[in-house]
Amino acid sequence: MQGAVIGDIVGSIYEFDNIKTKNFPLFSPGCYFTDDTVMSVAVAECLLNNDHDYAGAFRRWGRKYPDAGYGGMFNEWLRSDSMSAYNSWGNGSAMRVGPVGFAFDTIDEVMAEAERTARVTHDHPEGVKGAQATAAAIFMARQRIPKEELSQFIAARFGYDLSRTLDAIRPNYEFNESCAGTVPEAIIAFLEATGFEDAIRNAVSLGGDSDTLACITGGI
Repeated sequence: MQGAVIGDIVGSIYEFDNIKTKNFPLFSPGCYFTDDTVMSVAVAECLLNNDHDYAGAFRRWGRKYPDAGYGGMFNEWLRSDSMSAYNSWGNGSAMRVGPVGFAFDTIDEVMAEAERTARVTHDHPEGVKGAQATAAAIFMARQRIPKEELSQFIAARFGYDLSRTLDAIRPNYEFNESCAGTVPEAIIAFLEATGFEDAIRNAVSLGGDSDTLACITGGI
């Protein structure tokens, strides 16, 4: 979870700059935690308390930090006491799921809980898939599964193309808030990394939604 928070903070100031380099200051005075961190904390709280009321936790933490940069539909959901899931395929389900990868001992448990965290808002199949793929990658990395085996599992299970390279993705990659356009790229940033800092730099260097990319990569 610390890795996800660090990634979020590092990427926070580059979200709309679309930078295409790994050569940037890792921490700057303007860096801050965003909704990625706030919602990850909400998930962690539920897991620590064995509480499946993710909707309640998201609303409680989100209202505590109302200016963390939530998306339009999620912000509307956050302010409502009754609004249900809104069929989102956005990367919000993947950015917050990191703690799930650390909380269970089997991949089946991880997949089931990841789906549970997603469905309260992101009940579109792509939203659920993005959360599950992220949590599965974190779980497998935590188990020290070799990167090649991890990549093959995620690609086969979720249909993500992880054979691409960062150099091939980077030139034409732009801001993308979908799970389908964020999670595979974040995983590739991890797969190509030589260490933690390099993984974060890989993710940010793609441009686009840099805080969420780096949050997902940092968690893995």
